[in-house]
Amino acid sequence: MHEDLRKPVGTKPDGPGWRAALVFAWGALFAVTLGSSFLAGGTLQAALAGAAAGETVLAAAGYLLLERKVFRPIARLREAVAEEDAGSLPPAAGPLAPLAEAISERMDRTVATLREAVRDREERLDQVERLRRALEETRSNLESSVQYLRTIAEVATVLTGTLDPDELYSILPERVMRKLGLHDFCIMLYSREKKMLVARTASGSPGEDAVPFMLSPGEGIAGKVFATGEPAWIPDVKTSPDFQFYGGRRKDVRSFLCVPLVSKGKNIGVLLLNHPDPNAFEPELLPTMRVLASYIAIAIENAELFGFVKSLSEKDSLTLLYNHGAFHEKLGIELERAIRYGRPMSVIMLDLDDFKEINDTYGHTTGDRVLTLVAGALGAHLRKTDIAARYGGDEFSVILPETDLSAAAVIAGRIAEGISNVRLDADKESVISFTASVGYAACAPDSPDRGQILNIADRLMYESKRRGRGGVIGMRI
Repeated sequence: MHEDLRKPVGTKPDGPGWRAALVFAWGALFAVTLGSSFLAGGTLQAALAGAAAGETVLAAAGYLLLERKVFRPIARLREAVAEEDAGSLPPAAGPLAPLAEAISERMDRTVATLREAVRDREERLDQVERLRRALEETRSNLESSVQYLRTIAEVATVLTGTLDPDELYSILPERVMRKLGLHDFCIMLYSREKKMLVARTASGSPGEDAVPFMLSPGEGIAGKVFATGEPAWIPDVKTSPDFQFYGGRRKDVRSFLCVPLVSKGKNIGVLLLNHPDPNAFEPELLPTMRVLASYIAIAIENAELFGFVKSLSEKDSLTLLYNHGAFHEKLGIELERAIRYGRPMSVIMLDLDDFKEINDTYGHTTGDRVLTLVAGALGAHLRKTDIAARYGGDEFSVILPETDLSAAAVIAGRIAEGISNVRLDADKESVISFTASVGYAACAPDSPDRGQILNIADRLMYESKRRGRGGVIGMRI
């Protein structure tokens, strides 16, 4: 019945059909009564005629009563039910009141159920939307994490791909820091000799080629980071009285981040990041820099260890001068450099006089002490750019970059004199002195015989020895 009442708006009600059936029934009854009155006679005819009149009155009254109490309320009830946005049904009186109340309660329950279903669906849709957003955020975070790990892996590959300290410091700005979008940084390492933190490489700062910036452990922010091992993140350095602006050289810095370089549980330096704007570094950058700093620290220690081992392989274990192989490698480098820059260069060869007699008389231990003293004498009379080597046995050689014949003659003379002035107490009664025969050669960059400079210096050394002890002979080629 409820479904029958829920007809679309505009559908005509069934009231007129009911009315026609009722009128037809009453009309038939009236016709039968009236016909009977014509067929009957006398008193029965009068009674039937009166009944027909009464039926007419009763039919009209019944019709009006039904129209008012039944047909119209039913029509209003149907229209109210058919309205899509209808609320409660209009009140109904009379015999239809229970029906209207039942329909109204049924509709209220149906509407409440529909509203609950709509609310449940909306909540489910909200949950789905929240889940979608969470998945999108998770996907974005995963992509960022993958990109971060990929970048760190690439950086680690670059850092572990070299064991040469100079190459390592040269690739740090371009292939490591800028890969991470960091263009202004400085790496400071602790120097055991100076007891200071010394800037080893930097990028983005003005005056990068200036005198290296140094700090004492505990001095300034970087010094405190090195001393404590705890990183520092300063959104605006103007709020930090401990920040020293790199000794006053970097007034352009506003944001600052510093992390320790830790290798094998030991602080070896600090990594400093700078930015000219305040609040430029996000807090999330700090753990990334700590990971990067650990890779850099390990790479630096490995490179320095490799450099130390390489230097040992190039040095003579007794005199700590370059050995025979390293000397020839250095000689080739200096010859190429002299040609490239158009500079002169010289080579000195020297051989100790009667060194075999010292070994035979005083023993090889004393002979080793003599060789060590000769190496010290060379170091005392050479410049920092000069390269000295123990060529073999009691022979020594020296490369003099950017040195012409006259300057080489002065240096060779000083070396010969310095060696002759050395005294060694062999025992309580004996003091050993010794001399060296020296030969040297100098060449111009365009000299056709520059490749023979070592052989010529060696030949001149033996000529000097032939002439007598402690001689010095040189020539230009």
